[in-house]
Amino acid sequence: MNLLVDPLFRAGTDRGQESLSLPALLAALGGDRVHHLVGLQRHQADAFHVFLCCLAGAVLARGGQTDPVQNEAYWRQGLRSLAGEAGDDAWTLVVPDLSRPAFMQPPLPAEDRDKLKRAAFTADALDLLPTAKNHDLKQTRAVQSSPDEWIYALVSLQTMSGYFGRGNPGIARMNSGFGNRPIVELVRSRTLGQRWRDAVSRLLQHRRQVLADAFGYDPHGLVLVWLEPWDGRSSLPLSRLDPFHIEICRRVRLRGQDGLVWAEAVPSESNRIAAKDLKGVVGDAWLPIDIGAAKEGQAGDEKALTIPPQGLTPDILRRVVFADGLRLSPLQRPADGWSGPLWLTVSVLVRGQGTTDGFHEQEIPIPQRVQPRLFGSRDLRQPLAQLSRTALEYAGIFENRVLKPAVFKYLEGAPETIQFDRVSAKAWWQRFSGRFSSLWSQDYFPWLWSVPDPFDEESVLTEWVKLLRDRGLAVLSEATAVLPRRAGRQYRALVEAERTFWAALYRAFPFVKEETHAGTTTS
Repeated sequence: MNLLVDPLFRAGTDRGQESLSLPALLAALGGDRVHHLVGLQRHQADAFHVFLCCLAGAVLARGGQTDPVQNEAYWRQGLRSLAGEAGDDAWTLVVPDLSRPAFMQPPLPAEDRDKLKRAAFTADALDLLPTAKNHDLKQTRAVQSSPDEWIYALVSLQTMSGYFGRGNPGIARMNSGFGNRPIVELVRSRTLGQRWRDAVSRLLQHRRQVLADAFGYDPHGLVLVWLEPWDGRSSLPLSRLDPFHIEICRRVRLRGQDGLVWAEAVPSESNRIAAKDLKGVVGDAWLPIDIGAAKEGQAGDEKALTIPPQGLTPDILRRVVFADGLRLSPLQRPADGWSGPLWLTVSVLVRGQGTTDGFHEQEIPIPQRVQPRLFGSRDLRQPLAQLSRTALEYAGIFENRVLKPAVFKYLEGAPETIQFDRVSAKAWWQRFSGRFSSLWSQDYFPWLWSVPDPFDEESVLTEWVKLLRDRGLAVLSEATAVLPRRAGRQYRALVEAERTFWAALYRAFPFVKEETHAGTTTS
């Protein structure tokens, strides 16, 4: 199962379903012929995209080329050159000789080979360890995995994992082992080929900057980190690596017998790449850098952006869109000459200490007419950026000062004094709080893009609060329909909840007060 010559990748192309080798897949992406990859799961898709981009970028940089549109023979020769003396073993899934590398699998010293233990019988069980819970994705669904499924699982595991208990260290491209690696990219096309070509071209631009920075990368350094033997204790310095290096973080080997493939692993004591002190700031083109709040006389504390357990909240997305407190790479900005609509794509597997808070992804359309305000000078961007912050503040005020008292008023049967600390009431509130956030979050960016240039702040914020009002009324109506009712006080509770809603609205946002309002939660 050699990726360079065997047609291991099942792909839907403009010719129907084909089976392609890795060089043929790169050539097909260059021709924009690939519509989808069979067996590639959504949480693996961006990891594999990054993998293909880094491979292509390294081959082109070594060959002094910039055009990602190349033929199959070019890519095969370039990938073989990256492997050096390891030859095709570096691109083969199962290599019995454990002193030799295999694809995404480092050579093991003799004293560790007998310590290998079964880790997974199927590719989905090998995938990112925190997802191996029967929650979002059922594990071990297949009796026998296809070769390309093993490839995707290896790439996902080795390039996206964080710390998962003793012996399972994480990657360098995240802030701490309990962090995560968001993939953030601005694209002008949803097709796999166009996105790949655009990313590779901008990646080469990014390479020049990374080499000029103080990371110490070697432009002729190691690209395929799995080529080097790993004893589980030693770590590779960045000075040994190419800026486009494809890292590994686990000592895994695939084994095979009688047509069956399984995975074995041996623990590691140290991270494969010595970059812990850099907090994930290692030149990753897809990872925004949180520049922190600079203190007086001091620089900000730079670290890789980590998505919180709440996921891709509007505030996180707003910060990325407006580069608010973040340093972005060329892949997160449009290239020269781009025109037409753009999309900001963000995906991340949010992790904790041995847990997962789920896979999150968002795609934000960015119309052409607002792009000068987003990607132009700071003076052009600042008014809309400030408005975006104020709108989020208003959403928080509305939720806590308007909707929350109204829901509690109904739930508690219209008491004189609301008890916000009741455990049962708080549990119900979390449900409707999440529902309200979901509703207004869908409106946030479309409303922001509808704001004229220039704009009157009071006028546009009034429209935003009216939108929040409508969403809040919808949630209050849902709440009164499903919350437990106090039979003797049901009508009073409903009336008082509505009265609380409107009174709180006008106290918090007096500029939206009208002489009359049409419609209530009972209409």
